[in-house]
Amino acid sequence: MRTPLFVGALAGSLLLVPAAAQAVPCAVTDTMVEASQAWVTRGTDLAANTWSNAGFHTGNLAQVRTTGISNHKTWPWVQANHYLLPVDPAHPFAPDAQATGEPYLDVAYFHPEPEVLQPLRDNLRAQVRDGGTYWRSPDALNMALPSFTRIALADHDQAMLDYSFRSYQSLKARTFNEFTGLWSLNAQTNGWAVQGLAKAVLALPADHPYRAEYARTLAKSVRTLTFLQRHDGFWGTTGKDSGATAMITYAIAAGVNAGVLDRATYLPHAQKGWQALLTALDAGGLLGWTAARNSWRPASADDSAGFAVGSLLLAGQQLVPLTPGC
Repeated sequence: MRTPLFVGALAGSLLLVPAAAQAVPCAVTDTMVEASQAWVTRGTDLAANTWSNAGFHTGNLAQVRTTGISNHKTWPWVQANHYLLPVDPAHPFAPDAQATGEPYLDVAYFHPEPEVLQPLRDNLRAQVRDGGTYWRSPDALNMALPSFTRIALADHDQAMLDYSFRSYQSLKARTFNEFTGLWSLNAQTNGWAVQGLAKAVLALPADHPYRAEYARTLAKSVRTLTFLQRHDGFWGTTGKDSGATAMITYAIAAGVNAGVLDRATYLPHAQKGWQALLTALDAGGLLGWTAARNSWRPASADDSAGFAVGSLLLAGQQLVPLTPGC
């Protein structure tokens, strides 16, 4: 049985609010609850401390904050991980491992015990001291940039904020095409990039110079991606891909909410992406048509993954304030 947990976001933090303040249920939130429950019931490899499960739990907590309904799965997952990142000793600063930090940051709003974020802080601070360049692929913008940005802001750590911005600049110089507005590899890679940039834009103060640069690149990427949206609303490399579609839908809706993308121009593309995602849900709410990460192999109706479900939930969270009646 799911127990309602009513929460509200204010000034970058979560505050408990009375049940009466909860938004009236709508089709978007209904879909979010159904999709998250379907994954925790029917998903695969749910216990592993992986970047894909981290992506799901980030979205799962977005669903809790948006709908007030908890499936009580994220906190046990975090506890089972002992608050650790899945670090490979041979590659201690790999962005994939740092993706786990994002749901830790979100769950810390509910469980602010210091130990929840200490391993993440230790890892990020060690990387800043090391000073090396470890972001090789654009998906690092989603795996690592949100954690760096949010820990730096929480700790007033300018050195960490500067380090992550330099890492972004280095990555952009190597993998971003200023003419086309696209990141290297494929459609899903661009999805990872714009999702991470949108998260950083939402986290940073409106007048912060780094936010302005992230927003500029986000807008340039999204402008091109709107032309690459399929007639059925999906984005994909060799066919429709729910993962890429959910990430790009989230990025567009978040950009509109942040005031860095024009609502009239871009919201219809996010709405079309959301409608496409609805067609990828089976009768029980499990999301299909998810291509493997940065893969060129076409997806099928039976292909699902935690990271794609998480991005769908994030997209829903951003669409709620843009949807009449929600």
